[in-house]
Amino acid sequence: MTHSANAFANAYDTNFKVLTKGFSHFEIPLFQAMHSSLIGLSGAFEVEEYHGTSHQVIFTGNGSYARMNARCELSDLMIITFSSITRSARLTYLQAKSERATLGSVGGYKFAANLEQWYLLAKRPQLKGIGKFNPPLDLLSNALLPSVGSFAFFYKNSLGDFEAYYSTADHLYPVSSYTQRYGKLQAKDPCHVSNSLGYSECRAACGNFSFAKSLYSLEIGTPVDSSASQAMPTRNWLASVLRYKIRQSQQSDGQAGLARELLEILSAENTNEEQAEFGAKQLLIIKSNFEPNDLLNQTR
Repeated sequence: MTHSANAFANAYDTNFKVLTKGFSHFEIPLFQAMHSSLIGLSGAFEVEEYHGTSHQVIFTGNGSYARMNARCELSDLMIITFSSITRSARLTYLQAKSERATLGSVGGYKFAANLEQWYLLAKRPQLKGIGKFNPPLDLLSNALLPSVGSFAFFYKNSLGDFEAYYSTADHLYPVSSYTQRYGKLQAKDPCHVSNSLGYSECRAACGNFSFAKSLYSLEIGTPVDSSASQAMPTRNWLASVLRYKIRQSQQSDGQAGLARELLEILSAENTNEEQAEFGAKQLLIIKSNFEPNDLLNQTR
């Protein structure tokens, strides 16, 4: 069955607003609702999830926004969206934050964030995983598109419903010269989708609907398929993670259909290596039936 990006976005927006009705601005329940809203689409759309435990990394900061010997979590959520039609796949590490505010518009608003994590996702230094998390050193730095690192800020709209402002990390900048790890970030430009190196990339999305629509349209995340030649180390590592998850799923009589399809699309080097951890609390794999020509029939 073919689904449009609009249908995916409408379903996600509805799920999220229903789940968060009456919520306060606490970050963890809102992130859990985002995760649950995406997983809740699995009845009508193809979504698969896996759980992680190790997602801390160490890296060298600039001594201001990030310590020289910095350590923090890579992200809350790893999302891989792929299409078997175009044989393409996009990966983003998304960090969720909550803004205790009701906003009529996000234009010019300053969002509170951990600047050390912003530095990691925006500047994309080489990193080293901690514990069982053993990614390539250039997992972020070698990404073709900056949306490999992203943020989602939750806020209430004028009707009292929770929305999410999505932004690539490098689309945000600190509004002052901070000497501590916490401060304010502001977007460089309005919400928009741009063309980056021949790929459509959502730089920022204002609201649940726009975020989910770009996600399903493969406009969020860096390409990790064979179209991005420099992504081979990442593809090989991702393949090792998927092999582990598939094997674990087989042992527990679980389903790993999307992981198998994604593994084929990655066209990774054929090794038997397996990695248990992927660098986030959860991994979501979303299969999209979206085709580029669909944009001609949709209004953003």
